[in-house]
Amino acid sequence: MKLKISELISKIDEKNRHYFLIGALLFIFLLDYFILMRPQLVTLTKINPEIKLLSQDIEKAREDIGKLDFYQTEVKRLESQLAQTSQKIKSKEEVSIILEQISRLANQNNIRIDQIMPFIEEQKVLLEDKKRSYYALPILVQAKSGYHDFGRFLNQLEENDLFLYVTSFSIIAGEDARTHALKMNLQTIVFEEKNP
Repeated sequence: MKLKISELISKIDEKNRHYFLIGALLFIFLLDYFILMRPQLVTLTKINPEIKLLSQDIEKAREDIGKLDFYQTEVKRLESQLAQTSQKIKSKEEVSIILEQISRLANQNNIRIDQIMPFIEEQKVLLEDKKRSYYALPILVQAKSGYHDFGRFLNQLEENDLFLYVTSFSIIAGEDARTHALKMNLQTIVFEEKNP
């Protein structure tokens, strides 16, 4: 076979021999492209998006590993904040303690309470999990006070160790210029343990 190809090449004149070699190289290149390279290129184009996604995932994992200390400190901070907030939330059995603390704060600020009443039937479920149910419990307070005393009372309610906030209030002028009738709607969050 080698003899036939070499005889064939020797029969071709010098000028056409270059064209023959170029044609043979072109044929070998095309054969190589269609048989070997093209399937590999098709496979690479299919894999390329997956490679990009994996490299993005690896980069994100590196960033997350770099932020691991930050995440751990943030978890500790949030656990501490949760523990503080949990201490402020009382159980349904402790509603009387909540009312007593509101009354005590009112007395400290020269506010005379006429009526303080929780609306247990109007409480709304805020959150339920396997262990507890959390409720928003509205409390009505009717009292008499001056403006400054009322302002101090509201400030102490916010800074108190109870999870308690004012949803609305109204002030009506009283007979005395310094004493006014107050009507406040407070709301506290209470929980109830679920039975196993």
